[in-house]
Amino acid sequence: MLNQQYGVHAETRKRVLEAAAALHYTPNIAARSLVTSKTGVIGVVYDSFRSPLYTELAGQLEQHAMESGYRLVFCSCNSDPDSKRHYIRYFMGGAADGIILFGSAEEDLPLIEMLTAVHFPFAVIENHFEHLSIPNVLIDNLSGAAQAVNYLYELGHRKIVHVTGNLQHLVALDRKNGFTTAMEERGLSAPPESFIVTSGTIGCGAKAAERLLGMKDKPTAVFVFNDLIAYEMMDTLSQARCRIPDDLSVIGFDHLVGLLSFKPGPLELTSLAQPLSDVAAAAVELVAALIAGTLPEKMVRLFQPELKEGNTCRNLISEHPSEPI
Repeated sequence: MLNQQYGVHAETRKRVLEAAAALHYTPNIAARSLVTSKTGVIGVVYDSFRSPLYTELAGQLEQHAMESGYRLVFCSCNSDPDSKRHYIRYFMGGAADGIILFGSAEEDLPLIEMLTAVHFPFAVIENHFEHLSIPNVLIDNLSGAAQAVNYLYELGHRKIVHVTGNLQHLVALDRKNGFTTAMEERGLSAPPESFIVTSGTIGCGAKAAERLLGMKDKPTAVFVFNDLIAYEMMDTLSQARCRIPDDLSVIGFDHLVGLLSFKPGPLELTSLAQPLSDVAAAAVELVAALIAGTLPEKMVRLFQPELKEGNTCRNLISEHPSEPI
């Protein structure tokens, strides 16, 4: 009666609701799940609480889940495959009605195949496998990397380096491949020395900065895998008296509001913004539809990143308009 189901006389419902309010009654979720076989919970499994991107996405997921009538339970596996497997089995065992899996590791394939085989409602954010048709929410990382290269090219930069993320993850691999393709399309080379490969974790930015400072043939611009690494890198470079953007232009990826406190001085990082609210809404919508037994019209949702201009990229053409580059 308290769950607003039909079949109860309006006057009776009114009296019961008034009594429940007076007693400060709250529904017993466990008891309700015994009756409905639904928990009202979506489990979210992701790699690490330490990632600012995950933190911002978690907030967006929570908001959209509440609007759809679901609660979320978040589990961080700290990039441990065994923990990820444990959490997924826990949710499949009745703790949740569906799962959102956020991450792009190739070792997730057996887990995704298991979820697919048993028809458990799930959606994946930022991972894809060519031979599987799965509920998937993606950012066009190839396009984002190309936007970064083209933006720097239009500013007159020709010697561009890419600081990668963890190349075991498809997101980092896509951004690297997008960078390489865009460089080639502009007639620029991307030899091995054009890449500074990192693990994509906290602390990588300082190491990338040291690599840049040690280069004999220094670049004029750097495209960085994400904003956190970019801010760490710029901080180390500024301590070494490398001026951004006078000595080096920097462009990142994510455009996270939560990272603004990291910015060195007056610098506002030029970055590719991810539409996290749209990503979260799509993931929740996919899982909710599958929980309801409805096959979504579009199983794959692809979103485009948008370039947000800051003041970390130098315009070489406007400074020397008559000089060939």
